[in-house]
Amino acid sequence: MLLLLVAVTVFAQDTIQQAAFGQKKRADNMNTTYHRSSWYNILLYHVDQQYAEEILATYYARPQSEKFNDHSLPIEVVTTTGKKYASFYDVDKYVMNNNIGNDLVAKWFNRNDSTGYCDMNLIYMRAVEGASTEMMETSELTKLGKFILLDSGTDLIGNTYVLVHDIIYIDKGERNKKTANGFRVFGEILKGVGEIMAAATGDNSYNELGRNLDELSRTTADVVDDFEGFRVKIQTHLYRLNWQYHDNDLFYENYYMDEYSYDYEKYNAWQDADYSLSYIGTQEAICGETVLAGRYNLSQLIKIVVYRTLDECVVKLQRNYEEFKVKEPIYEIAPNGYVVAKVGLKEGVTNKSKYEVLEKIETSGGTIKYKRVGVLKPVKGMIWDNRYMAKEDGAPNSDLNGTYFKVKKGKNLYPGLLIREIKF
Repeated sequence: MLLLLVAVTVFAQDTIQQAAFGQKKRADNMNTTYHRSSWYNILLYHVDQQYAEEILATYYARPQSEKFNDHSLPIEVVTTTGKKYASFYDVDKYVMNNNIGNDLVAKWFNRNDSTGYCDMNLIYMRAVEGASTEMMETSELTKLGKFILLDSGTDLIGNTYVLVHDIIYIDKGERNKKTANGFRVFGEILKGVGEIMAAATGDNSYNELGRNLDELSRTTADVVDDFEGFRVKIQTHLYRLNWQYHDNDLFYENYYMDEYSYDYEKYNAWQDADYSLSYIGTQEAICGETVLAGRYNLSQLIKIVVYRTLDECVVKLQRNYEEFKVKEPIYEIAPNGYVVAKVGLKEGVTNKSKYEVLEKIETSGGTIKYKRVGVLKPVKGMIWDNRYMAKEDGAPNSDLNGTYFKVKKGKNLYPGLLIREIKF
């Protein structure tokens, strides 16, 4: 019976300042640029489920990702009802029919809805965030440099994503009630068997069969509650803004104006703008860790569970959809030759993970390509635990400065080269 009880309860671009160890020939490349995607997150808020308000407050207080630029719109929460995931039909209908594509583009150009005036401040800022030192110095000296930055910034618009998160609290009370009922039914069966055996053998001790299970069924829910703590499951739907390079010119020609170049026709034309989104895919994550309820207060428990499960959804989306994968720069080369990068358990790194090392190359035509120059594998026992509250919880490896990788292929790697997870 103890085994049975256990069985049912366990059921932008961005910039990095580089420093290389003994690699003087790389000294001229001490800065690099890489694209950092932008995202807009939406929560489906189940107003009638247990812990709804606590989940909502936790979501609002979530830490901002350092891997994505925040491109939030005013509406970040959409209300719904029920204790099951919202239907994909309803989610897709909301995302596609509420001008989200137009609003995302308008935010990139800081378009004023009342006047139609635009500016390039956000694009300029995100371009500068990822500009190399040489590029920034050029921009200070010539106007051409600024236009190069602006042009570089518009390339980021095509890497704008929308994530819709559907968070469902796993109601242990309902499930445990079913578990207890299962014990009760099993007890009734054993009780019947015991009565038959007692009548057949004359041994009344058989009548005790099933009676202990009846008591166990009344305490099962409490035991499971203490053992499991707070649990959720999350389904995340991923969309991408449809923006091609030629859309840069089209926007300027049809919609872009400022207070010095007001154009009534451009103002009216925006009413017919139709920037769309493409659905990429959906992933689900279920809180897989058992967290003892008594170790934290409810607020801490909810944060740990919700944040880590949200991170797991993002990791699954990145693993399954190539275009959503994040590139991360090599942070440093350790004296022992290991490569260090700011990724860890939060990004789904395991002993089986494999990463390619990419070098950014600009072709003669001005396009950017990434060439594989190495392959990395995590060092066993040196994977950084960077999940929410891991350090406060005293988790092993939470005090590392990143995950350490062995170089399986490649040589003369240096900080600033990009790494990206590949399938193993």
